[in-house]
Amino acid sequence: MKRLHEQIRAKIEKSNEVYRRKANKHRRKAEFQPGDLVWIHLRKKRFPSKRKSKLAPRAEGPFEVIERIGDNAYKLKLPGDYGVSATFNVGDLSRFEEDDFDLRANPIQPRENDTGESMTQQLDPAHVLSTFMFGANSLTLGSRDCCFMFNGCSMLTWVKPN
Repeated sequence: MKRLHEQIRAKIEKSNEVYRRKANKHRRKAEFQPGDLVWIHLRKKRFPSKRKSKLAPRAEGPFEVIERIGDNAYKLKLPGDYGVSATFNVGDLSRFEEDDFDLRANPIQPRENDTGESMTQQLDPAHVLSTFMFGANSLTLGSRDCCFMFNGCSMLTWVKPN
């Protein structure tokens, strides 16, 4: 009976090890040093004012790591307007790489796309022969006779040829 218990225990430990390896297969251990730059994940419960729209950015930063607290928490240097604790779980942090570019449009400058071009310009229908084009925040439907231009959420312009 004792030998049967030992065999069962060995099988359970072996199957637990297989499950552990499968569960941790893609898990990566993130460790940061003081002075490293990191992005923070904006969770809806912790940052309700910054996550009002589903199209809002889900990460913000980069912020500097000040110190490590335990195995899975870090204290960051945050600006005063955040109004939350500066201690974050390692799951909410991701490393900032120097060659990362923030490709989001500046939310302070509405009516512009990512290249900085104005989106309120009118198109000349004579130059638009048959286009159907999606931009960052615009949709243009055109032909030789007329041109429809949709900018942002609510502006639809119909331009007639002269």
